[in-house]
Amino acid sequence: MIISDDNYRLLEKKSRELGANSVKLIPARDIIVENRTILKCIFGCNGYGSQVCPPFIPEVEDFREMLREYEWVLLVDWKSENLFSKEISENFIKYSIIPPEDKNTKQQYADTLKTVIKERKERIQPGSIELEKFAWGLGYNTALATFPGMCTWCANNDYSEVNCAGSNGACHHPTIRRPCIMGLGIRLDKTLENLGIPLKKFPMDDTIPSQYTLILLE
Repeated sequence: MIISDDNYRLLEKKSRELGANSVKLIPARDIIVENRTILKCIFGCNGYGSQVCPPFIPEVEDFREMLREYEWVLLVDWKSENLFSKEISENFIKYSIIPPEDKNTKQQYADTLKTVIKERKERIQPGSIELEKFAWGLGYNTALATFPGMCTWCANNDYSEVNCAGSNGACHHPTIRRPCIMGLGIRLDKTLENLGIPLKKFPMDDTIPSQYTLILLE
């Protein structure tokens, strides 16, 4: 399906209204998918077990076949105010298991985590869903949004934790649940590198990390 210039401009305008820095339309064939990607989900990700991650989403090989049925993908770069210090950047996963002993570092980690959860729940996830819905209205009936990581719909009121049903029961928000990019096997780093788009990499030092989602269009 052709994405007309008019439709692209409408998608771009809508994205900015929803809180995106920028968008880029790329051929679906340029999305790199690797089976090994989900090893980083299963081993080393504190979001594993969320119902937008394996084993609750299509397996990598199945998704690879599904992706071949899409022609275009909208790459969305979302705004963020979450500044990662070097200390928090290097120990983000560790501190989710073993809190830092230093009081200031402990507070800094808590503040960073809260901002991650808050931005995903209030901007990135609803914005991605709205873009998907908007694309439907333009005639892209199989448009599908993705999330940047674990789902945060079930975050508590102060954004200190997420109470996902996980394997304990059905998703609390099934109609607005969308798959995690990495959980599908997508190598966003390689995809962006091949497109000539710089990706801010960990560890960081007083840096705002990139916040990308993909909207599959067909």
